[in-house]
Amino acid sequence: MPPDDILSALTHAGLGPVLDAALRRYRRTGELGRSRPELSADAWAALSRLTGRQERTTLDLAVLDAALRASRYAVSLPELLDTLNGSPVVVRRQARQDFETQWAELLAGIEDVPWQTALRRDGAGALMLRGALKNGTADLQATLRLVSDALEVTRAETLSYPVLAARLSGDAHALDAGTLAGNLLRAALKSLNIPEPERDGVSSTVLVANLLGPAWLNAAAGHCLALPWREIQTSTFQAPEGMLWAVENPSVFEALHAAHPHAPLLCTSGQPSAAASALLSRLPADTRVYLSCDLDLGGLRIASSLLRRHALNWQPWHMDAAAHALACSRGAAPLRGDPAPYRAEFPGLVETLAISGVGAHQENLLPELLADVGRGLSGVE
Repeated sequence: MPPDDILSALTHAGLGPVLDAALRRYRRTGELGRSRPELSADAWAALSRLTGRQERTTLDLAVLDAALRASRYAVSLPELLDTLNGSPVVVRRQARQDFETQWAELLAGIEDVPWQTALRRDGAGALMLRGALKNGTADLQATLRLVSDALEVTRAETLSYPVLAARLSGDAHALDAGTLAGNLLRAALKSLNIPEPERDGVSSTVLVANLLGPAWLNAAAGHCLALPWREIQTSTFQAPEGMLWAVENPSVFEALHAAHPHAPLLCTSGQPSAAASALLSRLPADTRVYLSCDLDLGGLRIASSLLRRHALNWQPWHMDAAAHALACSRGAAPLRGDPAPYRAEFPGLVETLAISGVGAHQENLLPELLADVGRGLSGVE
């Protein structure tokens, strides 16, 4: 009798729920073990008729297998479960072992060692890559070679994503956001603390005023400029007297420039862009940078990232407990999240934020910032 007909006959005999329970148990280990499924009285009675023994609470797959083999159907339980499953049953334990073997082999073939190490620690896009492997994504090895090559190039030089992709693959869109290679590369860059490329050389800009550098920049003294990443890549910069005032928000930058049009200023416009990072990396290491950001988690994230990434003479500017108290007296907002990750750079401010549960914007300290820039270095804490 064909397996499908056997399955139909057993189901008609009331054994359908029993076989469903057997399949669930068998999938877990691939062994003819025991389980205690919740079956109706009719299902237990049907099982008892097949095995010739009283079955009430325990489903023993070995007993069921022996009964099926001895029956007029002469079929084994694993054969029948394959038919019920619609394909050979994949045992979960074995499937997990097979997958972990494939995962280890995949990681071993990754050429970029720092990325491979981060993936082994479940970082740098590991979850995304495991999903691609599990789904049987085509050309996965080629994708990993592309990402490894992109990481190597990005460490040595700064290219836009399209130029980088075209150089390595011939396809300018091969590293676009949304593609597997593009998403993996972005995750790896973030995990390995490598500055991320831009879409092109002109979209990313940074607001500055009165920096020294190429002749065209020096000629713009007294004006505020939005410098594109491409221009920054080919230049070096200095701050007059080795001092620069850096702020997070364009509104504060604008107010400072309006009041002090010849002060050396820089604005990150929130999270620093590639252009901002590129410019800061081209300043002399002894440049004193007075840094003011919002006194909340966003501001701490930006400030800590700058201090960690760029080896400059950073001087946090009104980013302490006293500044927080003053700013909050003029307006505060609930803090969302934990400031603890930034304790190393801003211990006093982090403690104050954790206790108070509120933060404030740097605009609340604009009178003090304006006065400090007006006085130059004197009075700056």
